[in-house]
Amino acid sequence: MLTNTLIKEKLHQFIEVANEEKIKAIYTLLESEITSYYSDKDLQEFHNRRTKHLNGETTSYSAEESIQKARL
Repeated sequence: MLTNTLIKEKLHQFIEVANEEKIKAIYTLLESEITSYYSDKDLQEFHNRRTKHLNGETTSYSAEESIQKARL
């Protein structure tokens, strides 16, 4: 039997490669149960920042570097 963790991992992997039609179908099925603390604008900003990070357009810091910078 699959554990909740394994099910979540499988769903996440599926959603990452699913076509638009399947993603919309899943969303429609679960839309009334999906709530977010973040607004659509916030989520778009997070996505934009992540994309810039993955494309090497921004500077990233390790946890240790961040702590050191915060202490300055």
